Parts: sequence; structure tokens; C-alpha cells
Amino acid sequence: MITKTKRFQQIASKGLKTIILKRDTQIKPYIPKTVWYREDVLHTMLKTYGTVFIKPDKGGGGVGIIRIQNLTGGLVECKSLKHHKIIPINELNKLLQSSLNPDKLYLIQQGIPLAKVKDRPFDIRLMLQRTTKEWELTGIAAKIAAPGKIVTNYCKGGQPYKASDAVRQVCGLSETPQKMKELKKLAYRVANVLSKKFKGLRELGIDAGMDNNGKIWIFEVNTRPTYGMFRKLNNLQMYYKIRKNRRMIV
Repeated sequence: MITKTKRFQQIASKGLKTIILKRDTQIKPYIPKTVWYREDVLHTMLKTYGTVFIKPDKGGGGVGIIRIQNLTGGLVECKSLKHHKIIPINELNKLLQSSLNPDKLYLIQQGIPLAKVKDRPFDIRLMLQRTTKEWELTGIAAKIAAPGKIVTNYCKGGQPYKASDAVRQVCGLSETPQKMKELKKLAYRVANVLSKKFKGLRELGIDAGMDNNGKIWIFEVNTRPTYGMFRKLNNLQMYYKIRKNRRMIV
């Protein structure tokens, strides 16, 4: 579904955005395996990757996301914002049939073992805005998952953290500048690819992450991102810049 207003455009479908981005040869290596949900595909991916995430095609805030992990002894762990169950794998389909909305589309995404800060996984939000023809990176910050949570969302207790400090704890001091440069270059590439297809885009919130080897991954791109997390950083310069641009866009 594409929602338009006079000034900006929103793309609700995660699947649609993923399809567009995967067509770009420079971006594709950064995207985890992501496909439309089917029971047979779920079991194949679970066997291949050990951990997968089921995500609603539309929606945000971590709502409706389920993490499924293979355990020993023919068991799987299913965890969402509301529930945590360990069941035999042969009961998985039945559980999901009762958990997923039959009127909605879902995606299956390869689970990536996120690098950690404070012994908790984190990802990185990159905010891009354009009040003219050119995109501008107006904010970048890490989000550390709240204890026991499967998502890093600020609205679900995620802790904002300086991005370069988080990256340094994974890659070391000497590699941090290059890794930050890679993140920013990738963000601009994503923005340009999507806005070439969807001319009305004015804001993007890109959720990227790093695995334990320092490899960068893109998990999601939001076209109407929230920015309250930037208000919790010690330096409010990014927050004020984002807010100023938002008022010009909306």
C-alpha cells in the first residue's frame, strides 16, 4: 500500500521496499534473506539459519514480530513482545496459525546474531531527510535492546546510544571510522534507490545492524520514522535538525 499526502509519500509494505532494494547489486549483499511467509519456507529457513523472524508486512514499533529459534531435542523457542513459549517443532505450524492474522501478509527474515553493547544486542538508526532534491543524513544513533526484548525499538524500551561508541566496541578504534563511513554511504544509496522509484519520499529511518564479525546488515526502512530517541542523546544537535526538517516536510 502506498499512502500519499501533498508533501510526502509513505510506503507501508516492508516486502515491497525489500524487493526494490534487492534489485540493486550494491545493496543486496546487506539484506538478510527475506521472503514472504509460507509454512514450508519457514521450516526450510529455520533449518538453514537456526533463527528466523516473522514480521508483519505492515506496521511498526516491533508489534507482531515473532522470533523463532531452533533448540536441541526437536524443540523451538517462540518469542514475541507478549509471549514466550518452547514447543516441539511439530507443533509450530499450529501455534502460528493461532497467532498470525489470516488477513495480513507476513515476511520471514533470516535471523542475524547482532553484536552487543552492555551484553545486549543493538542496531543503528540512520535518519535521512530531504527538504530539497538532495538527501541529508540528519541523525545516526544506536539502539540497545531492553533486557530480555527481541526488538531494539525505542518505544519498547530500547536505549539510545552514540553510534560510533557502539561500533567501536565491535570493530575496535582503528576500524570504526571506516565502518561509520560504510554505514553512511549505504544509507545514501538506499535513499537514492527508493526515491528513484517513489518520488514523493522525504524521510527515511533505516534500521541497520552489525553481526559479531562487524558485517553490516539492513533490516528495515521506515518512510515515516519517529525520532524521539535522538532527544535522549547527550548531544541534541541531531534532534533539533531532524525536528526542524520534519516541520518543513509535513
